[in-house]
Parts: sequence; structure tokens; C-alpha cells
Amino acid sequence: MTPRPRPGYLFDDLRTLLAPVQELQQRHQQRLDAHRSEDGEVIEDQYADYDDARLETALEASDALDALVAQLEVLVADPPRRAFTLALRGPGADEGQLPWLFVVNGTDLDDAYQKLSQLPSFQQWLEDVRHPGTSRQGEEDLVSGQSHPGVRGPGTYIDLRLEQARVLARRTSARGPLLPPATPSSAPGRTR
Repeated sequence: MTPRPRPGYLFDDLRTLLAPVQELQQRHQQRLDAHRSEDGEVIEDQYADYDDARLETALEASDALDALVAQLEVLVADPPRRAFTLALRGPGADEGQLPWLFVVNGTDLDDAYQKLSQLPSFQQWLEDVRHPGTSRQGEEDLVSGQSHPGVRGPGTYIDLRLEQARVLARRTSARGPLLPPATPSSAPGRTR
């Protein structure tokens, strides 16, 4: 049985998820406040601009919510998924260059590598760093000794967890709702 992550680990991940949502909320509030008077009422001649701003911020918030839900689902998944740093050989590795570090969520290192290899930006990175005529791509590029659970300080790695959550959210929404549609006997407010 896979051990559950420590509470401190979960707290750190929740803080990481909360920060961009708080920034989004603040940005949206400022955008809407630009069309309001000091007492909070919409300025008479700015109703159309205010409605446009509401629509645009609502669409952006909806997209952000989909990604946030997918990231939260990862945190509470069973088996638990957590952040893994994967070190990969890149250009200059033969000359002593340090490996590239990528962070994704997974249940273990193998699962994290599989998830990484499916992400569009990672596939683009592979295409960009491969020399023409080179077909090598795969686990032989993984530097096991420098790959590990968890993350280092920000800025020392390429964090692909948000992209991973967006890809997962798109896959989930393409499959449709996870709950079956309500039947007359199970719909709220109805009895047999």
C-alpha cells in the first residue's frame, strides 16, 4: 500500500494552488472596480463595458476553476499522487551540462515519467532538443539519481503541473459528467 503524503506536503500544495487563484480574483476585482463608483455601484455610462468585463472574467474564472478542480482531484486521488522532479539529459549533457528538471504529479517516478511524456510542452521540448536524425527519446534520458519525489525551490525546475491539470480537465470534460443523469426517482424534489 502506498503511504499517504504528509500533512505538510498537502499544505504546501494547497498554498501553491491558492496563490494563482487569489491573484486571479484580485485582478478580476480590479477590472470590475474600474467600472464602479466608490460606493460600489456601476457607473451609469459604463454598463456595457462592465457587462463585457464580467463575461470575460467569468470565462477566465471558469477555465481556471476546471484546472483547479483537476489539481485538487490529483491531491486527493487514491492512490495518492504527488509532485515528482524528473531530471532529463538535454543538450550538452555529454559535455557536463546539468540535466533539465521537470515537475509533474504522479503516484511514483515511473508514473510521473509516463505523465510527463504525454504533455504537449514536453513533447515540444523533446522535438526542440533532439538533433535532426536522432530518434532517441525515452527513459534512457531520465537521470534517475537526480529524479525524486517533491520539488526544490521555485525557479530551479520547469513546473508542468498546471498544464497536466489542464490536460486532465479537458479529458474529463470531453468524457462528460462523472455522475449519471438524475432519474425521476432520484431527482431533487421528486418522489415516487
